[in-house]
Amino acid sequence: MFETRITKMLGIKYPIQCGTMMYLSNAEFVATAANAGLLACLASAMYPDKQSLKEEIAKLHDLTDQPFGVNVSLFPGHSAVKVDEALDILADEEVKVLETAGRSPEPHRAFIKQAGFTHIHKCARLRDAIKAQTLGVDIVTVVGTECGGHPSMDEVSTMVLAPQVTEALDVPVIVGGGFCDGRTLVAGLALGADAVLMGTRFLNVAECPAHPYIKKRLIEAASDQTMIIQKSIGSGVRVLANDWAGQVLLMEQSGASLEKLMPYISGQRTKNAWLTGDPDAIITCGQVVGSIKTNPTMAELVGHIMQEASSVMRKLNQL
Repeated sequence: MFETRITKMLGIKYPIQCGTMMYLSNAEFVATAANAGLLACLASAMYPDKQSLKEEIAKLHDLTDQPFGVNVSLFPGHSAVKVDEALDILADEEVKVLETAGRSPEPHRAFIKQAGFTHIHKCARLRDAIKAQTLGVDIVTVVGTECGGHPSMDEVSTMVLAPQVTEALDVPVIVGGGFCDGRTLVAGLALGADAVLMGTRFLNVAECPAHPYIKKRLIEAASDQTMIIQKSIGSGVRVLANDWAGQVLLMEQSGASLEKLMPYISGQRTKNAWLTGDPDAIITCGQVVGSIKTNPTMAELVGHIMQEASSVMRKLNQL
């Protein structure tokens, strides 16, 4: 019932991607998602050097015989390992699926094609999705403003953006922003997508390495308790509306420079929050956080999602 172009292309059981999450999408977590029948990608930007990235990919090969990918951020300065070096490592380690995001993949497309990766490019605007297809990308992911992490500065919702993209593109599309259960999976497929991306939902599974205190904060949060910050520096990010994020927004509104903002928005501070539970930091999450009230295992959650999706499909078929 839920076989799509993406499940067939990637060899995954279900049309769901466990969103790539900085500081969390390590080999163990990615393997757990892959073994549950999902697409998941290792966050290569987490690793401080080429050797540690190679070792983590090797570990991932040991932990699962299911398809998986590796995310390579194209955002300048986001990774210790340069993009070209990371792509070489992926090719050497026989990674089949490459996910890129952050900038246009155009400078790297020749190598990507030659290496034979199945290339997924993630973006947040219709024009960027169209451009990705013209560059020869195999799969395009597009996220609406509801998503955690980096939505478009245009703030277009998934309900509006997704059908525009699926109508404009011929390649398979993954849509993200607001997806968390079987109902929203079916909705995404109805919008023309071949799979949906769920990020925030997978923060609250038992195997996610996020600190228990952060998971507790997320379960307590309502959907109106997120906010977009960092718009003043052209890098908007949707985060939990805690005191720390509120302070950042006030600083932006008063004209604070990037230099003054950095101690508040640095990656190291965010890493500490995810892994140690420090509440004084930026915690990325989507608006769907208000719908998440449980912390099941990965297998339990995926089973529930697919059972609910099947039930919804049966109800729709009776209309």
